[in-house]
Amino acid sequence: MKKYRILSGLLAVFALLAGCRAHERKDSVRREAALRPLPDYPFIRYEDNTLQFPSGRADFDTLYHKMDSLLSTGKGKINILHIGGSHVQAGYLSHRLRMNFSTLGDSVMTARGVIFPFRILRTNAPQNYRIGFTGTWESCRCTKPNGTDTLGLTGAAVSTGAPSASLTLRLNPSGTSVWHFTRLRILGYANDTTAYPYAIHRGDTLLPQHDAATHSYLIHYPEACDTAHIRIHTGEGGRFTLTGILPENDRDGMTYHAVGINGADVPAWLRCHHLPGDLKLIRPDLAVFGIGINDANVPPQKFDPEQFKARYRELIALFKSANPHCALLFVTNNDCLLNLGRRHGKRTNPNTARVAKAFKELAAETGGAVWDQYHIMGGSRSSALWRGKRLMRPDRIHFTAEGYHLIGDMLYNAIITDYLQADGN
Repeated sequence: MKKYRILSGLLAVFALLAGCRAHERKDSVRREAALRPLPDYPFIRYEDNTLQFPSGRADFDTLYHKMDSLLSTGKGKINILHIGGSHVQAGYLSHRLRMNFSTLGDSVMTARGVIFPFRILRTNAPQNYRIGFTGTWESCRCTKPNGTDTLGLTGAAVSTGAPSASLTLRLNPSGTSVWHFTRLRILGYANDTTAYPYAIHRGDTLLPQHDAATHSYLIHYPEACDTAHIRIHTGEGGRFTLTGILPENDRDGMTYHAVGINGADVPAWLRCHHLPGDLKLIRPDLAVFGIGINDANVPPQKFDPEQFKARYRELIALFKSANPHCALLFVTNNDCLLNLGRRHGKRTNPNTARVAKAFKELAAETGGAVWDQYHIMGGSRSSALWRGKRLMRPDRIHFTAEGYHLIGDMLYNAIITDYLQADGN
């Protein structure tokens, strides 16, 4: 009997060791499958492609616990909000991240995230959805401080009083079936009760439910859709202002929202009076802060790091008011050129390193993380090397589509590597 007990104990130990090795192999396979392959560029510091935590990481642990639950059980909802300027408005970077997260599992990504009819503003728009329009519209954006419209989550607004005004939305313009919604939440407001948005679906009129508390109009659909035909009822003298569109459904999963306005700095976003309420509607679990390159686009003597941080603290407070456990991720500016006029010409922007330092100090204050894009891409003057590989545009401020995709892959890898390491610990 004693020998039997010893043998049973040894077998149990061997089984445990074998199980641990199998678990390690599983984790290794999981890690390799999760990360995106990266091209071999010697000037990129891939070895430093990590998230930095100058102080605590409790909010990220909360986020990762929610990811554990979602990936293991399929239950729960996670909202990511990426906010910035032209790097975000273009849609290449944020959509790359959105689609990278979708590789974590079947149906991980559910709703598409907030969208806006940028073409009415006569500016560039993301290519991964389409919004056509009819009628006469006026527009406003947060980069113009004298705008009369009250702005919110998207940093822009379009308004109309035209009887012929309409919008046509297609979430899957490439013919795929990735995104669907069962209801549309139209963010905006009217000058009286005679003005409101409604939808036409298979010949039926779908009237909205007005939620005055969230400044939104909710339109329910009888089935899952990826296309919407929205019309604006204005009545006599009525006028409706639209500040964003949220395609929603009831499925559990992850939603990657991205809001960006060309030229936007931190004060521009603080100018959006409906932003606090819209953030409470989204209730982000992770904020990706990509605002900073426009704040730093000034002569060195005019950039004040303390003022920059003070303004960011105001913005952070809005996110924390919406969700006290929102994880904060600060993305440092990319290396870029600064135009100092005819006399001095263009030169490497010295403010970039100062913004990176300010972000690390903010992360230390708030328990946030920093992804040091500036250092990882190669540091000072590395934009010339990126331009040489056609990863940046001639202005050496903006990236090409290929460059944005690479940035999106590296940032995604940094987040997922940190998640897997936290999971292992």
